[in-house]
Amino acid sequence: MRIEKHEDHCLKSCSVHSYIRKNWLGSIVFPFSALLQQSEFLDQTEVLQRAQIFKKNCKAIFPNRRIVTTVFNDEGIQFLVTRYIKALNPPQQLLDIFLHDSNATLDLIARFVSLIPFMPNTPDENDGSDIWMTSERCVSLATGNKEEHAILLCNFFLYFGKKALVLLGTSGLEGHVAYVLTQETNEYLLWNPSTGQCYKQFDPFCPLKSVDCLFDDRNVWFNIQQSNTPMAVFFDYSKESFWKPLLPKNVQGTKVQSIQVTGFPIQMPYTDVQSVIDAVYQTGIHSAEFPQTEFALAVYIHPYPNNILSVWVYLASLVQHQ
Repeated sequence: MRIEKHEDHCLKSCSVHSYIRKNWLGSIVFPFSALLQQSEFLDQTEVLQRAQIFKKNCKAIFPNRRIVTTVFNDEGIQFLVTRYIKALNPPQQLLDIFLHDSNATLDLIARFVSLIPFMPNTPDENDGSDIWMTSERCVSLATGNKEEHAILLCNFFLYFGKKALVLLGTSGLEGHVAYVLTQETNEYLLWNPSTGQCYKQFDPFCPLKSVDCLFDDRNVWFNIQQSNTPMAVFFDYSKESFWKPLLPKNVQGTKVQSIQVTGFPIQMPYTDVQSVIDAVYQTGIHSAEFPQTEFALAVYIHPYPNNILSVWVYLASLVQHQ
């Protein structure tokens, strides 16, 4: 970015100096093999248009089943629902428990999410034009709707390496609901974010009455099976004869940037000091031309077994504007 600066105590007739300052927004690496395999990129407008057509086609098949493909964030910007899904770490107190009992931790996390107060959803007929907050904002404000609770629980589960998706359907007790579906070794589990309870797929006491739609961080799937009751649903969403996908297979591998609130530190595996230095220089922050620029630097190294290290570098340039 170009910055213009007047000399101190300078009258309007004095000259103006122009400086170039670089702000690092982030970096990305494209493996060459991935580029060869990727034959098509859809831009955001095309994806949103595809989402609206997809929803219309799904409603034509099963008008009474729920399908949500896009929503608005709290700034009025429309996004695919997939961009709300991202692995997020739960509070540290829950992480500490995980070291001793992983299954108990998952139950406790579900209980924690259920304790966040609920705010009323918009009317059911407005599915697709809802406003959804990010998970961080849901936690910071200590409130959220049914879908935001399910997204938060799903994101926490993803942090622990669980295979989790958000499920939209209906319940005999709550009407329209959002659950979290996790795929275990030999079964599927249904988690109710409203209560923190977990049910097996064939549990007759599960209040979930219909399974209409699934989504994760890569795609949205609409249930086109004749039956949508949990006990009769075939949950293998890779089968297009059972689940209609929003994005074709050649696009599903293109992971879109999540909209969850995030920072931009440098995180990398440690190999040697020079690699870390090179990564810092590649940001270009150090080449700022603006006079009296100050810098702040912090480094954190997290150890793992077998001398494996994860390096975090936080770098900031500070400029006082007059």
